[in-house]
Amino acid sequence: MPTIPLRGNKLLYAISATGGMGYCLFGIDNASLGGVISSDPFGARFHLNPTGQGAVTGAYEIGCFFGALLVSAFGERVPRRAVLLVSIIPLMIGAALQVSSFGVAQLAAGRVVAGLGMGGITSTLSVWQNETSPARLRGTLTCCSLSLLIVGQLIAYWAAYGLLLHYPTSDKTWRIMFSLQIIAGAILALMLTFMPESPRWLLSHGHEKEALGVLERLLDDTQKAQSQVREILAAIELEKASAKSWGDLFKRSHDGQGEKRRMATAIIIQVCQAFSGSTIISYYVTTIFQEAIGLSPHLSTLLSGYLQVFFLVCSFGTWWLIEYVGRRTLFLATALGMAIVLFLMGGMIKINTHGSGIAAAVLVFAYQALFTWGWMAGVWVYSSEINPLSWRTKGMGLAVAFQWLFVFTLLMVTPVGIANIGYGMFMIFGAFNLLFIPFVYFWCPETAGLPLESIDALFIPGVDPVKESARLRKELGRIRQETREEVTNQGDIDGKVLQEYVRAA
Repeated sequence: MPTIPLRGNKLLYAISATGGMGYCLFGIDNASLGGVISSDPFGARFHLNPTGQGAVTGAYEIGCFFGALLVSAFGERVPRRAVLLVSIIPLMIGAALQVSSFGVAQLAAGRVVAGLGMGGITSTLSVWQNETSPARLRGTLTCCSLSLLIVGQLIAYWAAYGLLLHYPTSDKTWRIMFSLQIIAGAILALMLTFMPESPRWLLSHGHEKEALGVLERLLDDTQKAQSQVREILAAIELEKASAKSWGDLFKRSHDGQGEKRRMATAIIIQVCQAFSGSTIISYYVTTIFQEAIGLSPHLSTLLSGYLQVFFLVCSFGTWWLIEYVGRRTLFLATALGMAIVLFLMGGMIKINTHGSGIAAAVLVFAYQALFTWGWMAGVWVYSSEINPLSWRTKGMGLAVAFQWLFVFTLLMVTPVGIANIGYGMFMIFGAFNLLFIPFVYFWCPETAGLPLESIDALFIPGVDPVKESARLRKELGRIRQETREEVTNQGDIDGKVLQEYVRAA
């Protein structure tokens, strides 16, 4: 395939823009149905009761679940970029089925087919981007791309608002909304065509020459590229004694890279995002403003739009926080903050006065800020980097599959919960956030600033990953300080860290 003639930072920015387009597509897909499902033209065409609306909404999540499972089972055999390109095909077919729908069955089928594609994209996109990014910028670049997820949601929300304003009784409204998925998918496919493959996937499958060429372009330096090839190959050599197949994963003797713990960590982190309360906020925010808090329909819709703009603005802070504060610290601090906010929100809704309603609406914005800084982008960064190279596709695919499964479950349960226990739903999700804190504190090592191959050093048998992470990051800082004059590039510093890991192993 042709590749874009860029090198160094310019190529990194192009990769980030492509990743951002993928997340923008993710945001459009997530929000396109929500913008029109309660509209008059959509209702006149499909005549869905609340149960039917839930089923059609959940059909997409079921498709995503199976799409992610397919990537987990078979994705490692195929280049990362090829997985993304192949995944766009069912997504666009599913979108076309939705655009041309005249019955509920076709609409639901289109949702499932589109979900298959999105499951593959969400399982692979952050892995591909992380494997092409330098350690010092890995989190920042992924967070920059993830901001476009919110842009996608904004496009879908305001497009639905404008279309319903101009075509309040026409099928054009929801047909155009669903066609946005096709447009975004085509743009993503075009951008991917010119992007490089993951050099780590190439090296792990014996394509050393191609990997060296990609790294030379990414680093804009042949010597640095050759050094990094040696480092990645050294890590791959150490992984040979570890689990390779699903059967090996259940053998005690095949756990030299801590595969079991690392896969479990990725899965739990992704599932935590679903149970953080973000699902009820993102999918039912208008319902929350209107029914739980008691605001008017117009004000509820307007506040929902402002919340998305606020969400985007807050995401810019994550670009800096993810590397300079770290994934682990952000998870801990924001989980506590979200728990407090959700408890207060539930209390305000329980009081049920005009003043408490205003306070609850303000708390929704506070929650969105905390979620954005900790558990929105951070989860996608962390779960895609915590697994070793040989298990990165399997682990990420399985983690994303579980996340989609629980999102589907929560989508089915949340409307019933809000209708029956109201404020209690917010208390329940607040309690879930408190449970995240001990898990992160005792189980999740910090990975900010560490090369992907050096993360393996945290899981050497007999080593506590959390303590080893603190020690290794301190050592990395010492090396940087002591070699500031003689070591002039990040690759050489990262190589020293990897050499320490090889000696320890």
